[in-house]
Amino acid sequence: MFIKQRFLYLHLLGYVPVILSVLVLIGWQFNITVLKSISAEMTAMNPLTAITFILSGYWLIRFREAKEESVFIEMIIAATVFLVGTLHTFAYLLNLDWLRLDHFLFKNKIESSVINSHMAPITAFLFILTGFNMLSINTSQKWILKLRSFFSIVIFTLAYTSILGYLYGRDSAYRIEGISTIALTTAILFLFLSAGLFLTNIKAGTPKLFASLLEGSTLLRRSSILILFLPPMLGYFRLKGEHLGLYNTEIGTELFTIALTLITYILIYTYANLLNKKQKASMALEKKISASERKFRELVASLKEGVGSIDYEGRLIYCNSSYCKILGYAEQELIGKVVIDMIIPQERRKEFYERLENRKKGISENYQTEIIRKDGEKIVLDIKSNSLMDEQGSRVAYVVSINDITEEIRQLEDIKAFSSSAAHDLNNPINKIITVVDLVDPSTLNEENREFLQMVKATVLNMKVLTQDLLTFSRLGKQPLEKADVHLQALVEDVIKQQQPIDFKGTVQLQNLPNANGNEAALKQLFNNLISNAFKYSSKKENPVIEIGSYQKEHQTFYYVKDNGVGLNQEQMKTLFTPFKRYHSKFEGNGLGLAIVKRIIDKHGGTIYAESDTDKGLTFHFTLSHN
Repeated sequence: MFIKQRFLYLHLLGYVPVILSVLVLIGWQFNITVLKSISAEMTAMNPLTAITFILSGYWLIRFREAKEESVFIEMIIAATVFLVGTLHTFAYLLNLDWLRLDHFLFKNKIESSVINSHMAPITAFLFILTGFNMLSINTSQKWILKLRSFFSIVIFTLAYTSILGYLYGRDSAYRIEGISTIALTTAILFLFLSAGLFLTNIKAGTPKLFASLLEGSTLLRRSSILILFLPPMLGYFRLKGEHLGLYNTEIGTELFTIALTLITYILIYTYANLLNKKQKASMALEKKISASERKFRELVASLKEGVGSIDYEGRLIYCNSSYCKILGYAEQELIGKVVIDMIIPQERRKEFYERLENRKKGISENYQTEIIRKDGEKIVLDIKSNSLMDEQGSRVAYVVSINDITEEIRQLEDIKAFSSSAAHDLNNPINKIITVVDLVDPSTLNEENREFLQMVKATVLNMKVLTQDLLTFSRLGKQPLEKADVHLQALVEDVIKQQQPIDFKGTVQLQNLPNANGNEAALKQLFNNLISNAFKYSSKKENPVIEIGSYQKEHQTFYYVKDNGVGLNQEQMKTLFTPFKRYHSKFEGNGLGLAIVKRIIDKHGGTIYAESDTDKGLTFHFTLSHN
């Protein structure tokens, strides 16, 4: 929480010097003593000191703005602060007034003051340290970071000592070996400035400890204000009481010691109490986490799916019993080992190490591959993987789930082989039957026999369509599609001309269709099946309407084919794309048309869904790519 609020603190610590310094300048301009030095007996802040504080405060306010020009401005401000401090330090050491900028800019004002108001040497020295801290803000060198931290503490210590001098009325504390007095307002603003510089440097040293989210750092932050301000205030009241004659020095010392001891005890007691509460809460939380982890492990262990956690060197960190069972290894044989080297043949390992590199980039995967079990059997796995993150959001490992789909793959291959073989074997006798039927002269038959002949021909033609659809369906599962830019508008216009019945009395509304990247023959088959269905299932309507178009949704092009035909109910919609599934006995078909449509869209990487209501038609929405 503290780190998140750090920039807010920096802004506040920057605004205080800016506002107070502006008030000091107003005091000099209009000779208002209370703004310059609080009282006439106290040293006033030098006008150039006020301007330098304004620049320093502005630097804190602008700290880390995400603009290139901001960095340049910050460096100019830092260099100016450093230069002011350097010039006035040398002016004091070498006794050269012509080096003093305040001598040229504000000579009349500062020399007319009752108390010398030239920039004090200690002030100049502190501006050198401040300027150095600002100039080195972008460093990554550890020794410079530690030096910045040390300089921040030096600025704070000297300013704090000067304030104590004013508080206790001791010249030696705020004059430092006879060097001219630093103004009270200057000392206070250096406190704010040093705190701000301290918070700009949390990568090393004391600031890193101070800004940490650990318990010790929290204690340090909470107690800092009391440690810095409470003892001086107690000391001030002790001295005040002695000066007023309320008690002697010995009693004052005892009172000071008792008060400081009590306050320290209260602080330690309060913190100890808070620490105990946190520890109890932590123990309760650990107990819950332990129970939750145990339940999680039991749940994962009971899964039929194999689950494992693998680091980015490929070594297995954790796995459940199903993972071991699928691969044929015992858990102790797998943990800590590079599983790729155990289950993937040598010639294919390069591909899997490339996959490992993809996982380091956070790329999730879902694929199927053949592996070799411990007993030498080849099986096919369905594999899914996702990154695991630590508390800082860094990828530390990935979790992988595996399923043995060997049996399903074999069954699917058997079904494809059977359908392809059956379609080929049936195609030849069907063609022969059609040839024989075509050779029969209908004029030689009576009316009844002509009807029988027509029925035979229609049945055989339907069988031919079925075998062709079976061949199409099986081939779509095997062959990769060659894709190119397809002019869908012309393709769909051609399909409509081919499919539209001669006696069709409805309307066909075709919008402008954008081109698509796909296989032209497959897309023609897709639209052929959808549009023929639309004509077929709306043919019983008095005014059939068929609409074909496209629209944009979530940066994706959707195509649609809509009719106002018989439609389907919600239960029928669940199995709409299942092969050989038919819903209306009044209409001819073999139940493969929509299954082929689904297969074509899957091969293009798209998706399809339908909307329908009984007697209100059917609308198919589909994409031809995956975004």
